Amino acid sequence: MNARQIQKFVQSYIEATGCQIIEKSPSHVTVKLSPAADRALSGRPFYWSFIDNTGTEPETLTYSWMFEKSPLPAAGVPSTLLSSLMTPAGRVIREEIYFGSRRLNQLFDAVRQAGKCVTLFEEPPRGVRDPLGSAPYTAWLGVNFKVGYECDMKREELYGWGISLATGVIDEKFFDRLTRIRLSPRLPPNVHLLKNSLSLRKGMSQLEHALEKKLKSSDFAWAVEAENRLQEERSRIHHYYGPQLERARENPEQTEALKARLKQREEEIDWQYRPRVRVSVLNCGIFHLPGIH
Repeated sequence: MNARQIQKFVQSYIEATGCQIIEKSPSHVTVKLSPAADRALSGRPFYWSFIDNTGTEPETLTYSWMFEKSPLPAAGVPSTLLSSLMTPAGRVIREEIYFGSRRLNQLFDAVRQAGKCVTLFEEPPRGVRDPLGSAPYTAWLGVNFKVGYECDMKREELYGWGISLATGVIDEKFFDRLTRIRLSPRLPPNVHLLKNSLSLRKGMSQLEHALEKKLKSSDFAWAVEAENRLQEERSRIHHYYGPQLERARENPEQTEALKARLKQREEEIDWQYRPRVRVSVLNCGIFHLPGIH
């Protein structure tokens, strides 16, 4: 990411979390954090615990984020950058944000955590809708599944599926569809939401069932090959430990030690080669889209 892309990302985060912009230029932004952003970024759990327990009005931090790295200091000049300064409005913490910086990584983590489950609405085209009419919007449950095919090798696939909570229709290209439209966290004007016939739990259950059915019909030749490699490795270690166990059968302590080592190796080989499919949910959301689906 270059400085311009980083600045655009930070600006989006500021707007999404409701922070107050105090000052802005092409190379920096000074912002007073919203309570939600302060909780995510300031690292003050005891302060926020005090605020929650006492009901006191919180005083959030103010940052000045610089998007262009400072030039190297001249010889003889201390290299420590000014980390904060006092202004009539209070203390302002000054930080450089660049790709790989601690603060930018923290912003990425905050976005990932907050974006695991979202509620968004498709923005209608401007100037097309009847100002006196009301357009129906259908709620969709969209889920990004990650499917991992694991053995001594690993392959992953992503499935961005959606299900209409009104009709139960499943769209296997749902997240491809979302990339082509504009979404907003705010309900557009002149829109009414259709009643759902499926609960979130039922919709999620139907998506999981449909995905399981699809995965069962896939090619599992890789699993057969992995199982064959697993059996070959088991045979190899039994050929190695078998003679040793035979020679040590008159020594109970040595026999037990060899059996323990054999069991450990079997467990390691089983973990490494045993074919398995793991399915996890990366993120999900409720997406309100125009039309009756």
